[in-house]
Amino acid sequence: MRTRVTLHLKRSPGVPIEADSLKPENVTGKSSREIASLPLWAGNREEKVEDYFQVEVSREDGVASPGDLPAVSGEDGSELATLVVAGDLSRFKRLGEGMTGGEMQIRGPAGMHIGAYMQGGSLVIHGNAGDWLGAQMSGGKIIVLGSAGNFAGAAYRGYSAGMRGGMIIIHEDAGQMLGARLRRGLIAVKGNCGDLAGFAMKAGTIIIGGTAGQRVGAMMRRGTLILWRPVELLPTFVYDCTYKPPFWQVMYNSLEREGFELPPACRDSDFQRFSGDLNEGGKGEILICPSLN
Repeated sequence: MRTRVTLHLKRSPGVPIEADSLKPENVTGKSSREIASLPLWAGNREEKVEDYFQVEVSREDGVASPGDLPAVSGEDGSELATLVVAGDLSRFKRLGEGMTGGEMQIRGPAGMHIGAYMQGGSLVIHGNAGDWLGAQMSGGKIIVLGSAGNFAGAAYRGYSAGMRGGMIIIHEDAGQMLGARLRRGLIAVKGNCGDLAGFAMKAGTIIIGGTAGQRVGAMMRRGTLILWRPVELLPTFVYDCTYKPPFWQVMYNSLEREGFELPPACRDSDFQRFSGDLNEGGKGEILICPSLN
């Protein structure tokens, strides 16, 4: 039997709230009273979950409804509770930060740093996400059904590597510096994104279905950027060839299973390959799908 914990927002905060305590492992096995006592921080003042949320704990029979995500276990193999947080959470920061497993759903817009340092589990946002979505995450899956702000999957200031593993899927647009200093993992954006996507990326894959901003792939060392729309590349990228990447069919099918619809014309398409950034050794690649252009 699965446990579902639902937090209904009952009032919006006057200042941004640090809400890193809200993640599946922190509510598993606890009563509604214990969950209501979890700490939240408003500046240097400690507050409680009950100050902002109505807590509801329910048991499920384990029969999944259509569209439900599968149950996910924690590091010790125990099944974690499903945590649902509902309301306008745009002033709540660090939701799901560092979560290691389980399932978390956000029913509304979410604030900055959601899913940062995430290590496992599934995080679904039914709305828009703020800046620093999934920053420096190392595992798990984040799905944003709206748009994301700047620095999704990027490295924080002073760190050399951003996202180190896992998957981020954004169904609408993304801001600037998408996947900056990406080390591993996959980021897929269905819509447009801002400038400097893939800045200084070291490995991993970024897919952009809409129009990318300026200076895409600047200072990238390795890794793959896949673009579905034409873009003016920096002069430090050079055309290599047109070919079928051997990994593309596997990636196409994987994204399709995640509900990330791709243009059918791309399924068996050739890609134009450009290598760069030559200022950083030229071992990165940008693939452009000419079938849509």
